Amino acid sequence: MSSLTDDVLQQILATLRPVSLDAINSPVRALEQQQAWLIHTSHVCRAWRHVSTPLLYRTLVVRIDTTHACKQTSNISLVLANRMHNMARHIAVVVHGPDPVAIPDLYASLEEAGVFAQVWTHVTHVHAAHHISNLGWVSNERGADQKARAPLHLLNSQLHNVLPAVRSIVFSDLASTHVYGQGWLDGLMQASQLESLRVFSDAVPKSKEMLRVSRLHIDGVTFVRPLSARQLRVQCDTLVELTLSSVQEPHVWDIFSSQSTDGGLVFGQLRYLELVYFWESQYVPRLARVEDPESEDSEHEETAGDRLEPAFPVLHTLCVRRYPGHLPTLLTQFARSQTVKSLTVAGLQHEVPIETDFAQLFPQLQALDVRIIDPVRSNDKYVEGVFASVFAPKLRKLSLSMDIARSLSVQLDGHSMAFAHTLRTLRLVGTIDPSIVEWMLRQLCVLTDVELDVMCVEPHVASIALLVQHMRAGTQSEPISKSVERLSVQSSSEDTSNGAVYRGLLQRFVCRLPRVYCVRVADEAVLGLRKAVRTLVASGVATAHAPHLQTLRVLAWDL
Repeated sequence: MSSLTDDVLQQILATLRPVSLDAINSPVRALEQQQAWLIHTSHVCRAWRHVSTPLLYRTLVVRIDTTHACKQTSNISLVLANRMHNMARHIAVVVHGPDPVAIPDLYASLEEAGVFAQVWTHVTHVHAAHHISNLGWVSNERGADQKARAPLHLLNSQLHNVLPAVRSIVFSDLASTHVYGQGWLDGLMQASQLESLRVFSDAVPKSKEMLRVSRLHIDGVTFVRPLSARQLRVQCDTLVELTLSSVQEPHVWDIFSSQSTDGGLVFGQLRYLELVYFWESQYVPRLARVEDPESEDSEHEETAGDRLEPAFPVLHTLCVRRYPGHLPTLLTQFARSQTVKSLTVAGLQHEVPIETDFAQLFPQLQALDVRIIDPVRSNDKYVEGVFASVFAPKLRKLSLSMDIARSLSVQLDGHSMAFAHTLRTLRLVGTIDPSIVEWMLRQLCVLTDVELDVMCVEPHVASIALLVQHMRAGTQSEPISKSVERLSVQSSSEDTSNGAVYRGLLQRFVCRLPRVYCVRVADEAVLGLRKAVRTLVASGVATAHAPHLQTLRVLAWDL
């Protein structure tokens, strides 16, 4: 360990962070656990203290519990006492409790924690979450208190002053938005240096100024009003990544403006676009909300600008989930630029029709992910149609999520996969018969990576002795593929601890893939499968029938 450089040691210690701040509902308690571990590592030696100290003070945490009269706990006092404020890079403010916190109480808690005691010139990321356990609360007294707007503006102003370098914001406080008509981070959201914003659809910043960010992620079910009625305007020319969840289909592009001279919406820098449509299952909670006399959300008048035809000249990755309309028509809108190389489509069977010809729409497509989430088992005719629609000539990575029955292999024998000489990665998710997998592996002659999630492995091999006996008898010994190098399998069987399922996997697949050198399985099956491999090698069976087992690595598949 003493020979490791500071950079390598920092990467190792950084893995102690058990949760990402980018997750909206990430528990801050995990950050406290990380800090406890870093305190211990800083006591190992001087070198470790030198590396772990910046990590220890990197994240400022403020927890507010409304159950106990807005009791707050924070590590900011420790940071200020040790004069380590220049090492802070992130600040997380999380409110827990049955009811929302009043803005004056929130202001007092942040002030008591020490947030306003220092200008945090190096803090670039703000993570704010407000978790309310009682979603049915009604607070007319608090909502009608117009005096609360004064501390709300003061709170916005103070945060803007002490956090001048914020580049990224994750904000999920719906309570203050509904009760007071404005979020307490709206001032930071309008900062000119802001690059990334993730926010719930009912907590978007309320301002007449144009929002200019490179990464925008609007989450959650739209509770009361569509986005087009929020007075939110986004400059589409600066966007590089865009995710819109639970937006109303006719109003997807209403909040965007472009500097294009021809009057159209041109997303000139957009590389990643994700659209999630859950509008049919919206939930309207009983939230008391202050009506703003200047609000224009009573009616949204459609103008010519509301229906501008968007253009995506450099779009690389497109994800569409649960689209309620005609999917091929929607995809045609993005296929005009001929730049999309990665496509993800998810939905029920009627939302992903088999007439969707992905190869014709996106001739440059290299990665395709089709997810059929219908609880009803897909019939053979539908699955066959999906197989026919994914034959893109330049496809390098394919992921299919659906149930595939054994009977389909007979119907697919006549198909020739157009991507047989280009596909490198194959991922199958669902209740899939092994014969289907074998058929696909024989077709794909340059395939190197295979992932099988929730596959039915038959037959099960009850013991290692039976496995050795079957291997010596030459049962199922002919090679399936001479190109596959890495195999990952998660079985659908509930009983995987005894290893019978994965011994069947070893016999039916691993031993018949002569170039495979790495197999990933469920964590509880790693030791059993390693033991089976060692037994085959020691018995001499591997030397005669599967010599590649002598160097095979069995690892856990991190799902």
